[in-house]
Amino acid sequence: MNIRENNTKERNLKEKIKNFWKNYKKNILWVNIGSCTCLTIMNWAFFFLGFVNLAIVILFTVFYPLLIILGYYIKVSKRQKIITKIMLVGCGGFVLGDIIWLLTGSAVLYAPWAPLHSLPQGLKITILLLLMVPSFGFSVYIMYRIGKKREWRPPSHLLH
Repeated sequence: MNIRENNTKERNLKEKIKNFWKNYKKNILWVNIGSCTCLTIMNWAFFFLGFVNLAIVILFTVFYPLLIILGYYIKVSKRQKIITKIMLVGCGGFVLGDIIWLLTGSAVLYAPWAPLHSLPQGLKITILLLLMVPSFGFSVYIMYRIGKKREWRPPSHLLH
């Protein structure tokens, strides 16, 4: 009888776990709250043990819950199209602009075969900073065209 009860309890636990992961999109807020709580406790424990700096602990303690709240707001917001525009053009343009900027700067200024390799260092830095404007402008334009082509639909995994 005791073995049968243990098997039943184990089966019920497995069913609860399966149901939880089947309804993961409904439970995502609770998963994030749990991860935030664990991260906060772990960071403070590492601080008291002397492994982590206080600034890092406070940074994670304050900004991680704000990030969860912001993510949940973006997911359920009625202004999702505007948020998608801002994220795609702003963040996507920034990331793509960084890549274009670094590749262009290294190919034109710092590589051994670069045409402007023999310039003084101060002039190289000035040119590198001036390369930011066209590279970020071009990447923002690319991301805007991608968003316009998709009609600013959010990614399919964010849809309800």
